Amino acid sequence: MVTLLPVPQAPTTTSKPVPVPPKVTDRTPASPQPTARSAPPSSERPSLSADADGSWRVVVGSFGNRANAERLAATLREQGYPVGLEAAGNLTRVWVGPYSTQDRARAVAGTLEQYQPQVGRVPTPTPRAETTPEAGRYLQVGAFRNAQSAQAVIEAVRQAGYPVVLVEEGGLVKVRVGPLEDTTAAATDLRARGLEVLEVR
Repeated sequence: MVTLLPVPQAPTTTSKPVPVPPKVTDRTPASPQPTARSAPPSSERPSLSADADGSWRVVVGSFGNRANAERLAATLREQGYPVGLEAAGNLTRVWVGPYSTQDRARAVAGTLEQYQPQVGRVPTPTPRAETTPEAGRYLQVGAFRNAQSAQAVIEAVRQAGYPVVLVEEGGLVKVRVGPLEDTTAAATDLRARGLEVLEVR
């Protein structure tokens, strides 16, 4: 007699879904595209020429070393700016102008932003270097080939508080102090400042 045994069944396993690996995307950052920047509106460059009767100016620097002031002044002149130098205590001040209005001075200052310019009024009294000497007593403190060479002496006299007059004579620019009522005290003071003094009329 044959006994039939049940055929073993393969164990049934519940199939679990295998997670799909995430899709690998290319994460290489795309090279940034240059952003087209619109060019700033071209502002018209203001006229740099000085105004004869101007009362505003742009101060662009003050230097303890006069040579540095002169270098800056030369650079600005090459760029078309009307430049002036003046003594301010122990400093030499470089300024541009003068201009007839504050707005015009500010417009020029906008072209000199790298120097942190300051707009202000031209100090009074106005230097009288253009005055022609008339009757009175004068002290001559130097004779030069041109006004630029005489600048150091001119500023020394102004710093001392005396009026300055420039006279062209014999092909030279002569720096004179006056008119003065009493030249003796002024001559003593100017000589003490290292200037050569000669009394003239």
